[in-house]
Amino acid sequence: MWDNSAWIYFYNNSVDGEPPFMVQDFIHAVQPDAKFIALLRNPVERLYSDYLYFESTNKSAEDFHEKVIDSLQQFDSCLQHYSLRACVYDTALHMSMPVRLQLGTYVIFLKDWLTVFGREQLLILRLEDHASNLKHTMHLVFEFLHLGPLTRQQEDLMTKNPAHNTRRLKDRNLGPMLPGTKEILKQFYWPFNQKLAELLSDVSFLWL
Repeated sequence: MWDNSAWIYFYNNSVDGEPPFMVQDFIHAVQPDAKFIALLRNPVERLYSDYLYFESTNKSAEDFHEKVIDSLQQFDSCLQHYSLRACVYDTALHMSMPVRLQLGTYVIFLKDWLTVFGREQLLILRLEDHASNLKHTMHLVFEFLHLGPLTRQQEDLMTKNPAHNTRRLKDRNLGPMLPGTKEILKQFYWPFNQKLAELLSDVSFLWL
């Protein structure tokens, strides 16, 4: 949903730094009736998990805090000269920021997808709901894809499979992010979450 970083290499004559065409435009050209499933996580927790997964050395809650502050400053600097959408899709900015802050601005990406595909073609789920009630979310997926009812045998197979991309032990030992970092990120993502919840008519996407 968010990965459009290559657009700048093909369209140098963009309007005010915003991409004129994106991945969904090309998908729609060949598969206009395609369906998509997006699994969204609380953007605050997603960013910390992303840091722990991709950072290779000297990881710590303190280091994460410093990288968050640096990224926020760079993002704010971009907004002084360009639109929000331009900064979200700014490839150079993304490569410069030490954490992938923009990935959690879900509503920006979703609105762009909805300019190409109908709302009925996208199923938007929360990772937290999927983790707490796998059977329920998979029933939603099967219904969305018109695969027929989910059988008891299929349910059992799904619940027996181990979770993938779980946090490594050495990363779990680092503990949670600092409370101050969490509060800063909550404030940053709050307006995006509000707009997302409004767009989807679902307050659970506020991640309160």
